[in-house]
Amino acid sequence: MARFLPVGKGVKGPAGFMLAAIPALGAVLTGLAITGSLVGRMARDHPLATYGAFGLAVLAIFAGAVAAFALDDGSTEERAAVYSGLALIATSLLFGVYAGVQTWGDRAQPSIMLTPKAGKTVAVTVRGTGLRSSDHIVVEVEQLIRKPNDSGRLTWTPGQPLYGASLGPDEGNTTGCVRVHVPRPQERPQLAVSWETFVRAPRLLVHLTAKNLPQRPSRSMTLRVYGIAADQTRRNLAEWSLAPNADGEFDRRLSVVVGHAFADVCVVASTSTRGPECPAPAEDGTVWSQLAVPVV
Repeated sequence: MARFLPVGKGVKGPAGFMLAAIPALGAVLTGLAITGSLVGRMARDHPLATYGAFGLAVLAIFAGAVAAFALDDGSTEERAAVYSGLALIATSLLFGVYAGVQTWGDRAQPSIMLTPKAGKTVAVTVRGTGLRSSDHIVVEVEQLIRKPNDSGRLTWTPGQPLYGASLGPDEGNTTGCVRVHVPRPQERPQLAVSWETFVRAPRLLVHLTAKNLPQRPSRSMTLRVYGIAADQTRRNLAEWSLAPNADGEFDRRLSVVVGHAFADVCVVASTSTRGPECPAPAEDGTVWSQLAVPVV
């Protein structure tokens, strides 16, 4: 069985030569069609060149059929149809080769997929095709925080970076560099207060600890000690603004001489406000304690 249909068999002259060239054009376009679904990508990425290649091929077939079966052999009209058909074939091949080569050189956009997991975890899947061995895909995952803008409308703004990586493809010998930020939940401050009573005037001992405080923006700790008299008047006895160490932690022990002028003391520590009241409202970053002044 012949590989191609005998188009133009039995037709002599220039028209027969042109019709015999059409199977070669069909072979080129068929080869493109079976190479990794290339034609679909050609039509999507380069539609004008692709439609031109196939459209001109159809016109070339029509011109060959007219020259072979509708015009007199050797006539001027036949030669014009043959020359037009050959020009259409050549142009169709040029368009087809151009679209194919350009499509082979195209890079598909990476695809990304997020899958919610248990708790507050998501799985990030990134795929990319057509990468060279020297190419890298940069992946960044950022926290989104819903905040009002200048006009008061709630919008999403980027927060802390959660993950960053520069990854190479799975071909050749490549090296990837991965930077991972593992966020840890910020713990509430831990406040412990006690009295030192073997001294002449009561002294308040304060032990304040905190962990996982963010570094960007820097989060300091405000500590205040209030003295409360019997008539409920207050006096600010001491105040500190404490910064954590490089690991977002601090552990401080402080002492305050209270004396006998007050009936109670109220101690408050907060990372959420710089001017905490005592007693303080229930907040994640604020703790407080109120104690009676001992009688020595």
